[in-house]
Amino acid sequence: MSEFALAPDELQIDAEDDALGLYQFDSKIAKHYFCKRCGIYPFHQTMRQPGYYRINLGCIDEIDTNTFDYSVFDGKSL
Repeated sequence: MSEFALAPDELQIDAEDDALGLYQFDSKIAKHYFCKRCGIYPFHQTMRQPGYYRINLGCIDEIDTNTFDYSVFDGKSL
């Protein structure tokens, strides 16, 4: 298992049944979920590890992402 992806038994999704939408690209292996009310991306199932999840850390109540040390990558201005 990757240290960056969660197995299904490691993830608890607290959302009403109709709150999440799904979109997929080309191969339809990866599953990208979004909130139908606000549009935020909370998590997705990965293409490299189907069935495993990557999470938007901003959607986890116990994590304050404002305390992270980070730099912004601007691919447009390379």
